[in-house]
Amino acid sequence: MAITRVGIASVVGAGLFMFGVPSLTINQPAAAEETTNQAAFENLIAALNNVSAEINDLSLLNNLTSSQVKLVNVKDLLNDDNVEAFNNALNTNTVQIITLRNILNSNQVIKNVLNSNNVNIGQVVAIDVLSGGDVLVFYK
Repeated sequence: MAITRVGIASVVGAGLFMFGVPSLTINQPAAAEETTNQAAFENLIAALNNVSAEINDLSLLNNLTSSQVKLVNVKDLLNDDNVEAFNNALNTNTVQIITLRNILNSNQVIKNVLNSNNVNIGQVVAIDVLSGGDVLVFYK
């Protein structure tokens, strides 16, 4: 009987251990999400191609603070391989970019951040409203 108890205890222990492992894996993406605040070329192109959705997301933010607004100079994201894709996205979305600039011009928080960093509203090409409420403002 003692052998059976040891065998059952081993199986139960191994089963509990196996259930514990996925919980470690589930927690890992949370740390990865913290790094998504980093601007990337892909974020810029997605934002350029979804200006209306980003404007809508911005309108849903309550109590936006200047610490939530991050300015991103487009030249820091560009290299020889992606300049053409950026220019194509700019040309395709010219009207939406003008609409975005008009909206941002009435957003005092973003306007203050732009002004205090010597960025003209006419330099803004896109925004990316992140899930945590931060706003990336791409300018050139």
